[in-house]
Amino acid sequence: MSPRVDVGALRVCEHGGGGRGRDRGRDRGVIDFSVNLNPYGPPDFLVEMLKAEAGSNGMGNEISHYPDTESQQLKARIADKFGCSESEVVVSAGISELIQLVAIGFVKDRVVIPEYTYGEYERAARMMGAEVKKVEMPGQELKPELISAAMQPGDVVFLCNPNNPTGQYIPEEGLELLMERAERVDALLVLDEAYVDFVDGAFPSHSLLSSSTTNLLILRSLTKIFTIPGVRVGYALGSEAVIEVLRKLKVPWSVSVFAQRIGESVLSRAGEEFIAETRAKILRSKTRLERELAIPIHSDANFYILDVGRSGMSASEVRAELLMPMKMKNHSGLAVRDCSSFGLPAHIRFSVQREEENEILVEVLNSLLL
Repeated sequence: MSPRVDVGALRVCEHGGGGRGRDRGRDRGVIDFSVNLNPYGPPDFLVEMLKAEAGSNGMGNEISHYPDTESQQLKARIADKFGCSESEVVVSAGISELIQLVAIGFVKDRVVIPEYTYGEYERAARMMGAEVKKVEMPGQELKPELISAAMQPGDVVFLCNPNNPTGQYIPEEGLELLMERAERVDALLVLDEAYVDFVDGAFPSHSLLSSSTTNLLILRSLTKIFTIPGVRVGYALGSEAVIEVLRKLKVPWSVSVFAQRIGESVLSRAGEEFIAETRAKILRSKTRLERELAIPIHSDANFYILDVGRSGMSASEVRAELLMPMKMKNHSGLAVRDCSSFGLPAHIRFSVQREEENEILVEVLNSLLL
């Protein structure tokens, strides 16, 4: 029995992290700049909630039952947050599950993605046997007008906003242009907003949603901003018709009891305060990093790409050099992302970490590249 698709042509998508340096530089470990997580999380209130629940045996009693496959309590909290109907929300095991559901439910002949972006979009498209149209990014910048011009009837357009790995955010005017085009040609615009909580003054894209449009779907993650990658929880916002397709395709019980309770906890006033405090700290760090590393391309997210080609080394070589054990400040090395898998073999990507860790990165990179 042969498979429906040519799995030999599929590539396993590369990701940052991989468990290395989970101590974030503490205990003389590797400082991990390869994952785009909030360095100030998980929030204390979440840790305290988990301790209290464990002590009261609340969650202990729940693990002997199947989780609510609809995540009804978490769904209600999300709907209240965005002022929409619960029928316009689906809860998932992170954005990765949602990308797969979108592919199964809506990908027909063609998927449109930016030239340099998150690899799971292309992988999901290939799994469905679809053509992948990559839209040019002059100077590694997203151009809404180019993406709009590329849209054809029946397309699924995946757009990471802000984009991974370049960090660029498309603001209101660009989103409205893309939305108008998607409705005109009847394409599905999928906005992956995994990093939007790090964007200062981000446009509330959910305001573009209406009960009548079936051309916009917004994907959200709780992983990045709250530093809970071990807890797979995310959600999608869309019209009832689009959400119903995802809901019917979703694997039952994919969101565990723990993930649902943690999601409910972070979507609170305390969670909003934590996001605001984090954003202020990250913005201060970004100002220093941009100045001290002379980063030419501004990022609206909590990470940067940097062209290391001037050093005469490739990104993979620079990554290997940074991972070498360092005498400086008793650390074993620095982990950054080699952007070759994004189609940028001369670029590395690194996230914003705590100030003392950022200082080490600045010192080491400047000595290596200059």
